[in-house]
Amino acid sequence: MSLNEEMGETPDNHDLGKLTRWYEGLLSDTENSFPVCALFLASGGDRRAHNIFRIYRSAFEELEAGFHDLVIFGQHGTSSTCNALIPGLGLSSLEIPSLILICGGEELVLHTTNLPWGELAGERTEEDGDGVPWRQALELIKESVVKGSVLALDEVKGLKRVDIPGGTLTDTVGAVKLLVEAA
Repeated sequence: MSLNEEMGETPDNHDLGKLTRWYEGLLSDTENSFPVCALFLASGGDRRAHNIFRIYRSAFEELEAGFHDLVIFGQHGTSSTCNALIPGLGLSSLEIPSLILICGGEELVLHTTNLPWGELAGERTEEDGDGVPWRQALELIKESVVKGSVLALDEVKGLKRVDIPGGTLTDTVGAVKLLVEAA
C-alpha cells in the first residue's frame, strides 16, 4: 500500500479531485488566451512520461499558462478518471502514456501522440530528441504564445489529429466528470 493510499488518497480520489479542479478552471477561463490544453495520461510507473510532463510544466509556467492548460492523470496509478477520458474525448483507443493536445474553437481538435514509458536511465535517447512529436509540439506552442500567432500542430509529424464536432472542452470535461462521479 502506498503512502497516499494509507492516508485515504487513492488514484481514483486524486484524479477525480484533479478533474474537478480542471473543470472549474475551464469554467472560469473566459479569456481563452492560451492556445492549447496539454493533457497527459500516464500510470504510476511511467517515469519518462512524468519527466516530459515536468518539461511541459516548466515551459507552461514560463508562458503563464493556468492550471487548466496543463493536466496529468494517472500520476499515482491508473484511475477511472484516466480511463474515462479516452472515450469521453471521443478517442476510440489510446495507449498509455500519451499526450493529448487540445485546441478549442468552433470544434475541438485533438492531436495525440504516445509517450515513452518506463524508467529513464539518465541518458537522452532517440525518443527524447528534438525531432520527437512531443518536443516539436512544445516548441510550436512556445512560438505561438510568444508571437501571438495561431497554433498549427498539423505540421508535426507523429501527431495524430482527431476532430470532435460540436461541444466545447468545458462541456466535454464536465460530461466525463459526471460519468466518473456516477460510477
